Amino acid sequence: MAYVETLAATDMDFGKALWQALRGNKNFPAKGALWLFRPESGEWHFLIATPRVDEVGPRKAYEELSDITRRVPADSSQLLKIELISPRQPFYQALRSVFGKTPSVEGARLGNTQIDGRYISDAYLYEIR
Repeated sequence: MAYVETLAATDMDFGKALWQALRGNKNFPAKGALWLFRPESGEWHFLIATPRVDEVGPRKAYEELSDITRRVPADSSQLLKIELISPRQPFYQALRSVFGKTPSVEGARLGNTQIDGRYISDAYLYEIR
């Protein structure tokens, strides 16, 4: 049997703290955040949708994010799970088409579902806008 990582309460708390730090940040605007389970690796990834990926490129966007993550309590394994994506990415656009007008999705779980033809094994949402 393959190893499957569990999304722990400490990971959810880290995600919430980081999302709160990003919400009002004018220098690093973020459109949404969620934990996404990737069955092919058996691991969770913390996805942050930010236009900074398109504006300055992924490398520079990660550098900018590191200034923010220094102020959020985290262990190195949590920081390694962060994945920056463009809000233009088709997967994120599909999430926006479903949840973009929902007042709050924080704490919502998606499991064993498809959105725009993409299977989602498990996900934990903070915000999608």
